[in-house]
Amino acid sequence: MAAPSKSADSSRRAFGSVLLFRHEAKPEAARALALVRRLLKARGVRSWVADGKPSEAARRADLAIALGGDGTMLRVAREVAPRGIPLLGINLGDLGFLSALEASEFKRSVDAVLAGRFAIEERSMLTAEVLRGGRRIFGPDLALNECVIRCGDQARAVTLSTLSGERFVADFFGDGLIAATPTGSTAYALAAMGPIVDPSLDVTLLAPICPHTLTQRPLLVPAHLPLAIRLGRRRRHETPRVLVSLDGRHGCELKVGDEVRVRRARAPLRLLMPPGRPFFEVLRRKLKWGQR
Repeated sequence: MAAPSKSADSSRRAFGSVLLFRHEAKPEAARALALVRRLLKARGVRSWVADGKPSEAARRADLAIALGGDGTMLRVAREVAPRGIPLLGINLGDLGFLSALEASEFKRSVDAVLAGRFAIEERSMLTAEVLRGGRRIFGPDLALNECVIRCGDQARAVTLSTLSGERFVADFFGDGLIAATPTGSTAYALAAMGPIVDPSLDVTLLAPICPHTLTQRPLLVPAHLPLAIRLGRRRRHETPRVLVSLDGRHGCELKVGDEVRVRRARAPLRLLMPPGRPFFEVLRRKLKWGQR
């Protein structure tokens, strides 16, 4: 079948300019990038390749496409979510849980994507900062999956006093604590025995890492309430080494008394997904959820 004319295509196109991101260490990403640019150019769509810095192209783009795996998606989410640019993931990795398409599927899906026939799912993001003596020493920084606070030394448990809004939650004692979005419930928090959370829910998941008590289990709290997590100590002369990371990126090292503040980010990520593909189907396809 002949491709539609440029004028006919333009009349029903939802996206006319695309910012492209790729996993630069993957050789297949260069090949996929060339294919995507060729397909976009044939349809009269302008495209730019991100150079790692905020640019004029990012301000003019209608759509962002990430070529890589989930790590690439997490990196790109921080760039595009504050600008409200929808993000389409093309998986070149192993799992690709956040990706809408495999690389082999893009060619037959490109017209549907450009015409706006893919669904836009809003995924909550979180922002975290660290205060020391009331002064900010880190952040605020964005994450799509989670903020992780954990011991930096093996077999050394830490105490993390946690508030949700003005309400005291618990003194978590163990290897650490994960504060995750619903999207992040299928990442590190899942390995910490947390529940899978439907991404349409407005909650934050608190998942203790190897808690030293049977009574501290994962917990859901309202996402609109900020979290305050303070590093304490059980013995007077303890000097625990504790690290903060966001989506696997090193943030900073904590000292006793430091406070990590985690809250829902102002802007969600606008994630493109094929129409008619519910979240539970993605669980079954990617994680083999519910299969015997």
